[in-house]
Amino acid sequence: MHKQGFIRDWSTLGLRLHLRKVASVCAAYLLVFLCCTRCDEGLKPPPVPPITSISGTIRYAGGKNAWPQRRDSVWTVRVIGFRQFPPMDLIGDILQGRAYFTPQALAIDSTLPLYADSTSYSLILPDEPPQRIEYLCVAMLVDTAKLLSTQGWRVIGVHSTTANIRQFGTVPVIYGRDVRADMTVDFKNPPPQPF
Repeated sequence: MHKQGFIRDWSTLGLRLHLRKVASVCAAYLLVFLCCTRCDEGLKPPPVPPITSISGTIRYAGGKNAWPQRRDSVWTVRVIGFRQFPPMDLIGDILQGRAYFTPQALAIDSTLPLYADSTSYSLILPDEPPQRIEYLCVAMLVDTAKLLSTQGWRVIGVHSTTANIRQFGTVPVIYGRDVRADMTVDFKNPPPQPF
């Protein structure tokens, strides 16, 4: 009788071990099943918001020969879009999200191409863009010592909805779309300076 009890204990122990293995495997499958069904479509990343932008071509009247002869007076050229006009403060507007610029880096050497006949640009707006850009301009840094102030920048072209390239016009913004806004820069006939 002692041997039968010993064998029964081993049988019971083996059965218990087997049931634990089966339960562990079932629990693992159940956990994977629950994770997959609870994540709508598996481990899909969140949707990427659509890109809202303004882009176009900047044409330089007179081509590359019309640019200022002193190359040391032209440091960078950017497109800047302001939510309101007149701009309150160039750097304050940028830091507080009331103005957007190209290229996105703030380094002096990040610029649109210089001494070109024309160039393309793309101004990427935030995920929650404004309904319109009140003032879209091409600005040139002329004094690196005044990079962070409006006195270091000169507006050399504006987006216009009329034939008068000195008269600015607003740009409607459409969420998730790219709006075209071409501009002309005439170094001999610049627009009025807003700041």
